[in-house]
Amino acid sequence: MYKNLDTTADGLQPWKVMRGADLRASTLASEGPGTLLYERQARLLSTLLGAEQRRLGRTLDLLDFGCGFGRLAAPLAAIPGVRYHGFDLSEAMTEPLRSAPPEQVAPVAERVLHGDSPRVALAGRAFDCIVSVSVLGYSPSARIPELLEELGALLRPGGLLVLLENTLVPVSVWDATARPGRWLHAFASLLPDGWDLHHATGMVQGQDLYVLARNEGHARRYFQLVDLEDPRDASRPLAFRALHEAALTRLQEWAEQASELLARPEDARVAELSRRLSEETERFARRQRLHALADDLARFRGPRAPPPEVKPPDAPSAPPAPAIEADAPLDTRWSHEVPRFAGVLHVFHQDWHGIRAAAGYLPGRKLAIPSERTLTRQELRDALDSVDAWLCHTVIVHGFSATARQLVEVLRKGHGTSLRLLALWHGSTAQFPNTLELDLFAQLVELRRKGGLDGLASVKPGLHLLAAELFPRTVLNLPPRLSDRERVQGASVSRAALIPTPNDWRKNFYTNLFAGLASDRLDTLHVTATYRMPEALRGHKRILGVPRPERAALFDLARRCDLILNASLSECQPMTALEGLALRVPCVTGELGLGALDAHPYQRLAQVVHVDSVERVRDAIDRMLERRERAPAELTEMMADYERALVTEALRVLEEFIQS
Repeated sequence: MYKNLDTTADGLQPWKVMRGADLRASTLASEGPGTLLYERQARLLSTLLGAEQRRLGRTLDLLDFGCGFGRLAAPLAAIPGVRYHGFDLSEAMTEPLRSAPPEQVAPVAERVLHGDSPRVALAGRAFDCIVSVSVLGYSPSARIPELLEELGALLRPGGLLVLLENTLVPVSVWDATARPGRWLHAFASLLPDGWDLHHATGMVQGQDLYVLARNEGHARRYFQLVDLEDPRDASRPLAFRALHEAALTRLQEWAEQASELLARPEDARVAELSRRLSEETERFARRQRLHALADDLARFRGPRAPPPEVKPPDAPSAPPAPAIEADAPLDTRWSHEVPRFAGVLHVFHQDWHGIRAAAGYLPGRKLAIPSERTLTRQELRDALDSVDAWLCHTVIVHGFSATARQLVEVLRKGHGTSLRLLALWHGSTAQFPNTLELDLFAQLVELRRKGGLDGLASVKPGLHLLAAELFPRTVLNLPPRLSDRERVQGASVSRAALIPTPNDWRKNFYTNLFAGLASDRLDTLHVTATYRMPEALRGHKRILGVPRPERAALFDLARRCDLILNASLSECQPMTALEGLALRVPCVTGELGLGALDAHPYQRLAQVVHVDSVERVRDAIDRMLERRERAPAELTEMMADYERALVTEALRVLEEFIQS
């Protein structure tokens, strides 16, 4: 945790050099032994930890993170069935605890540790519960998500991370009203994905209780903690917005304290407070401008109310248009997790399934917007809140529509150049006979030219030749992130192939279908599209039509097949091929034009030159299946090697595009 911190900049340096004996003497002199605050902290933690120990029915291994001179060591170690461990950044800070430990903390050399990294100092150990009391405020907010994940890695499955820290604030602020200064963290916004946060306030003066536990999904969930004896099951679900609005009170209190100190010119902290207050004032003003702009755009760009329509009495009501979806499980379950892209937000349309999959597999946050209507006032506000709450520095819009333009305009006018706005085009020039495609691409070029966008790129090779405003490299799509147990293990013997493409000319549906029927190595063709087979060509009983499944079900269907067919006439980077790659189910495609990646042995095996030739596609099918039957392990390793090369290059080009 600490190994990557700049201790001079983030407030940790004073604690690293301070002697624990000096801090203990200072604490006792200023507050007296047995202060009410400390008693309440110890009592609260004892109640919660005692209940957790009884739930486990065994000894509970506890880590006091940032234990210092051992202020909480005695009361926590005295809890029946709790085995206390302490960790701190500084050896000098822990000296009083090591020299005179409570009798339950023995042997002290094994129970009290120190070092720059808890991962190193505590290597091989795991805990049922980790507590942190007034510690995290000395690390900057940008580092809190990574810090929480590192502490979470030290927990056993089902373990709890218990924080007694600052009261909840809607945005992180530097609090120079305390000595030494510290951060007030917006823990609800900083919560990593895959965690539950159970929040309670009012139990300890000046502090809130945060109980964190991993959940089985990838989403963040929030709860109001109502019973320390049962912190998880007795909690009530909370919406993030409810937490955010309640936290505004604490921010107001902080601003009032800062204003009082600013009235004292002799105070040495005036300069720092002035700077911080100016920053927060500008942040608040910017939020107000964004919300006002969102309201205006929703009013002026929104669809005009249609004239009243008389419906038959029994006519069914139209389904409501979908709302925006932030970090939906569909968009985060298979995404790559790369910390350096944590501040990137991908915006895409809910019903553009291929583009949604491509954006969903990329690292970063996700926002799915409707494509058939502009955003409402509340949806614009929700989108703006997400950008702020996630501390995003870059937004990438995938595809383009009137809805996407509306959001881009709000973000540009509200954030100015402090937020990088990029667009990624997922189409090809073969689609330009559809004039809407041509017009939307031209709008993106014009936006880039006028400064409405900071960058424009494409996943289709060579599209930068159309306009100088395009990034000259091809941005590469990523395969979904799958675990080994989600992949196909060994060679399939189903003698089945999957054709998951729609029935249109670009996807070359009929050529794939007839090539599959022409292969003696296939008994079954799973087809998800609707199609018409003329009477003269009927009699092929090997075709099995299936309704277009959801993504997880599609993956399951692909695992039951030997091969995927996607030899299309016009393609960018087919998602079905990338999904098959991750599943270790090979896919026949046309030429993709990905430069050096096309020279990889797997791509040379999978790609077809004449994709409109039933014979050539059939030959590619037989070639792939022959390799799969003859050397399955070799083919699997070939695919794994290509996936590694693709992911490495894709992340490198994506980072280059973001920084260009």
